[in-house]
Amino acid sequence: MMKFYALLLLIFPCILLAQEELLIEHLPNTINTYDAEFNFVQKDENTGYYTASREEEGIYKSSIYSSIFKYNTWGKGKYSVFNSDNFSTGNISFSTVDGRTYFDICKGDNCNIVYVEKNKTIGFNRIKAIELKGTKNKQPNISKYGTQQVMYFVSDRAGGYGGLDIWLCMIDQNGTFGAPINVGAKINTDSNEITPFYNQREGVLYFSSNNKKGKGGFDIYRASGKLNLWKYPKNVSELNTEQDETYLTFYTETKGHFSSNRKQARYRKNEYCCMDIFSFEYRKIIESGLIQKIALNLPLTLYFHNDEPDCCTMRTTTEKNYKDAYISYFKMQEEYLRMTNNTVINSFFEDSLKNNFNHLELVLEAIYQSLLNGEKIELLIKGFASPLYDSRYNINLSKRRINSLINYLSLYNNRILVSFIESKKLIITELPYGESKASEKVSDNPNKKQQSIFSIEAMLERKIVIVGVKNQ
Repeated sequence: MMKFYALLLLIFPCILLAQEELLIEHLPNTINTYDAEFNFVQKDENTGYYTASREEEGIYKSSIYSSIFKYNTWGKGKYSVFNSDNFSTGNISFSTVDGRTYFDICKGDNCNIVYVEKNKTIGFNRIKAIELKGTKNKQPNISKYGTQQVMYFVSDRAGGYGGLDIWLCMIDQNGTFGAPINVGAKINTDSNEITPFYNQREGVLYFSSNNKKGKGGFDIYRASGKLNLWKYPKNVSELNTEQDETYLTFYTETKGHFSSNRKQARYRKNEYCCMDIFSFEYRKIIESGLIQKIALNLPLTLYFHNDEPDCCTMRTTTEKNYKDAYISYFKMQEEYLRMTNNTVINSFFEDSLKNNFNHLELVLEAIYQSLLNGEKIELLIKGFASPLYDSRYNINLSKRRINSLINYLSLYNNRILVSFIESKKLIITELPYGESKASEKVSDNPNKKQQSIFSIEAMLERKIVIVGVKNQ
């Protein structure tokens, strides 16, 4: 696995000093085949689209496929509705402003960009403002500048700097396209510049070029700026090889995809023949001694409403996860305030219940990064209950509360901790205490709910506590 390191700031205060690591993964065989796959674009957290080129009766034809992210992997690609029997289709891009879907259609060497209106899957609309007989126009990328949308695209039309150039076209609020504008000599050269992607978060244009300054083939470059005003591009060297790297897209600030025919790409006979899709992620990693630093942020206490989760049962497990319990509890703030008329309740809900849940997210991220570094971790979790009901019931209630956190760990961030739990690299030790540690000042009278359920003293007893973390 290829890795790149650079010094960064702290991930979050008082927990760890971080570096950055680039992780590159080859997408599974449900996406990548022995043919060519490229231009992977995530429309949302669980939906991706990409282009695949397949040989049909001796002729290669490109089509758009969709895939669903489930069980921590991308599922088998399905033939998309954005295809045509008469054309090769590909290079999809989605507008977040007006909901249009853009892609290019090709027949032989004749390529043009079309779009489909929001919530429609048929009715290709041509963009006459950029069509020019005898030229290729393809690879649209839709972004936004001010109140206007911008479409970056690739063309070999006259007025460029040689080969394929990157151009732009402004789209006004009525959806009308302006005349094509070359993005300029700082981006385009006498070689080929292709696959533009403008990252609005950074204000950076990513693209690929086969100029002679790269590592070989097409390399990915980045340039800060906008429209046709750019700084000189820099080679994104950590992503590039001696083969071709193209179609970089970001989905989040740190995650995205690109295409390459590098050594890991699949092939039948000729190595380096065909593009495959790869994911990348810039991750914050943790220096040695992380376990001790995480321990400085413990204990961490998480609270529950009375008799939650799963009222009135002797079961020791639950189908609920802690996030469910937290949300339902937080929604009861007004009821607690009404029952007690105690303004301390507001402080509890904001400073203890809410803030501790947010802190849990940070601690879990640190634990995950530590597991990636090869650490083996044991979490020690205590469970408690208020003195309502009998001791046996409260022991089982404590177990359910711990189990709800384990369920949340399994679901956390698209189940990224599951493999570590199953391989016992992450071990959870349960310590259910029930009511045995409860304060004697807390009422155990079910007929006095103001004291036994809604008082701040009772609220502080209904909890689980992550008391420690140990390196195995």
